[in-house]
Amino acid sequence: MKRAVRLAAATAILCAASLPALARERAPLRDDAFDSGIVSAETLGRGGTTASNRGTAASGSENPAALELSDMGGSLYATGLVATRSVLPKDVANASDPLNGKVIQYLSVGAEKGVLFFEPLSRLHESQIVDPTAGTSRDVDLHANALGFAGAQTWKAGSFGMSIAYLWSSLNVVDRTAGNITRVRSDTSDGLRLNLGIRYPTGPSMWGLLIQNAPGVLWGSDYRHSDLPVKIRAGNTYRLAKGVLFSLDGERRFYHEGGKGQNYVYVGNESFVGPYVVLRVGAFGTSLNNSQTRTLTAGATIIARDNTQITYAVEQYEIGGEKVKRSLVSLSLPFQTADTDDGSSKYK
Repeated sequence: MKRAVRLAAATAILCAASLPALARERAPLRDDAFDSGIVSAETLGRGGTTASNRGTAASGSENPAALELSDMGGSLYATGLVATRSVLPKDVANASDPLNGKVIQYLSVGAEKGVLFFEPLSRLHESQIVDPTAGTSRDVDLHANALGFAGAQTWKAGSFGMSIAYLWSSLNVVDRTAGNITRVRSDTSDGLRLNLGIRYPTGPSMWGLLIQNAPGVLWGSDYRHSDLPVKIRAGNTYRLAKGVLFSLDGERRFYHEGGKGQNYVYVGNESFVGPYVVLRVGAFGTSLNNSQTRTLTAGATIIARDNTQITYAVEQYEIGGEKVKRSLVSLSLPFQTADTDDGSSKYK
């Protein structure tokens, strides 16, 4: 009897302690608030395909399995936004950009089979209408980043990779009624993200499987924890001819703890024009048959003799029937040359 009483008391205490956490509301963030964009110009140029492609120093966030037998050696890597062009107002054109026009899109330091990276996850600035009849609205300002490391190892004839990142964010919410501020809330969060990838066999023709944000969670004090959308992607790369590769990826994203899903498709071509030039073209979106739901991409890489690489890529999509063009540049500066027998020729 006493044991039953103690058990009941302990259960009551645990339930009472959990009530504040259960009572906390969700942060007022849209579904794609943490849908961080494509972090390398190489990947953007070939339509966003990553599941079964060769690696760069950005693979720590894209597909860590691609770090095995990459040709980057030791390198410093950066991706920046060059320009966003549209007849639309700047704030409208940037609304579809997860980083809201931020210049620095990605930074990493890579060595063979591993990288350290800094990735801006979100720069959300928007006004939300809460109740138009009551005249209530709110301004949401979110900043989120990731700092992590990734590595890969040979797995049979392919490779397996893992990426772990520490996440942090700041969220400010300003509630308004008839334009007047009624409440201001600020919250900071910390969290973790895990990405896993497999490629088999090591190319040029290969398949890949990628699981991102499993888990990917930010814990704050004022709001309930925020979950990054779990992404599961599978893809194949086919060698159409020597130096000509075609890639096709399919991805499923799970929002609201799996309660809402969305499918994406990615297609791209990568052509090696001699040892110093790579040309790319591709497309991605929820549907490639509609200009409102697809993004068209193109890009090129110039490779110097010391393996310094500069890559330019551009994407074009539509918002309300108006075209928007965004261009990225990625720069890879080697400080240690990869071994000549590192297997990078397998990807051509």
